[in-house]
Amino acid sequence: MLFDFGGTIIAPAIPYFESLKLFTQSEISRLTAAVVLTAAVAGLVAGVFAEKFGRKRTMLFAAAMAALACLPICLCGGRFWLFYTGRALQGFAAGILGVVVPMYLAETLPAADRGKGAGVFQLMDTVGILFCSLVGLLVVKFIGAADSPTVTDAAKNIAWQVVFWSSAVPAVLFFLGVLCLEESPVWLAKRGRETKDERHEVAGDKLLQRKYVLPFVLAVVVLACNQATGINSMQYYALKMFQDAGLSNAMANVGFTAFTAVMLGMTALACAFVDRKGRKFLLKLGTAGIIVSLCAAGAVFVAINTGALAKGPVAGWCVVGAVLVYIASFSIGPGVVVWLALSELMPDRIRANGMAIAMFINMMVAFLIADRMLALVEKFGYAPVLFGFAAATVIYFITAAFFLPETKGKTLAEIEAHFAGR
Repeated sequence: MLFDFGGTIIAPAIPYFESLKLFTQSEISRLTAAVVLTAAVAGLVAGVFAEKFGRKRTMLFAAAMAALACLPICLCGGRFWLFYTGRALQGFAAGILGVVVPMYLAETLPAADRGKGAGVFQLMDTVGILFCSLVGLLVVKFIGAADSPTVTDAAKNIAWQVVFWSSAVPAVLFFLGVLCLEESPVWLAKRGRETKDERHEVAGDKLLQRKYVLPFVLAVVVLACNQATGINSMQYYALKMFQDAGLSNAMANVGFTAFTAVMLGMTALACAFVDRKGRKFLLKLGTAGIIVSLCAAGAVFVAINTGALAKGPVAGWCVVGAVLVYIASFSIGPGVVVWLALSELMPDRIRANGMAIAMFINMMVAFLIADRMLALVEKFGYAPVLFGFAAATVIYFITAAFFLPETKGKTLAEIEAHFAGR
């Protein structure tokens, strides 16, 4: 629940920022993207932390950081840099979790269950995002909508603070859950419990080998393409996009809740199929659906801009429909498979550092998109941005269809042997 919560929780707060004129559009973009930027930096050091201190202690550290991040955000009094500090802490925690949790799952689960394990990681991630949208709905219901003339500025200030205080809940739950876990057996082995033969094999390996370079490059391409679909920005700005297409704040919150509910349902479905149908099939299915849905959403905004369709409820719900197909396609394929690609493709010797570098590239792509999206939308409109995401997803489809090996049912040793040509 915690992984994407810190980033997405800003979505229901943005309408209140705009209504109060608390931050400029540029500052809102920077606050939104701050999580992704620091997650990228954290991803680089996460592997070092996980190797030095163990997977369990590193996860506990991240959970504590995520809980403490609420303080500078909610007590900032509208001061940008205090708020930014809290968002940076949320991002740092997310970056660590994005590397260490998939690593822990890959190292502790048997081959037959590894796909389901990664699926559950993504499933609970979507539960956290759904929780974000439900927080937004409850705040609108009990405190008031950002665009309601009867809601005072004082109430709107309370509303966005309640939104961010809620982010402490999954942090506390995660901390308590990790306390119950055993340490990774792979990490324990690396601490001196491996056999002499294993030590000799590792010592004789060279990093610039096909079995290391090729899987690393594939993992980097998959993770970069995953973000180039626009997924993080869609999570952060979908509610605003629905409003800009013509929905009210209350109806946009309903649309955003539907967005997260579809994500949850399709992720659950992906968990059931990932070890049956395989990684390649789901990736091809999902990326094809993403391309079609992004083009459809872009076409609606083209119709609005040309006057063929009036901005209002009809246009707004058309955008919601296209975005729901987008998130369904993402969830059934890339949403689950990307974490498998990250953890399965990396051989044991380079897993910690390789995953850290791949996650850094992943998050930097996400940061650049999230940081510039509102500026690009303001300059060019939504349609070119959405068509750009679709074009990037075409590369993703080609990579999945022609270059990614099928890893269903294979042990990590068998996958490494595949890249070694054995």
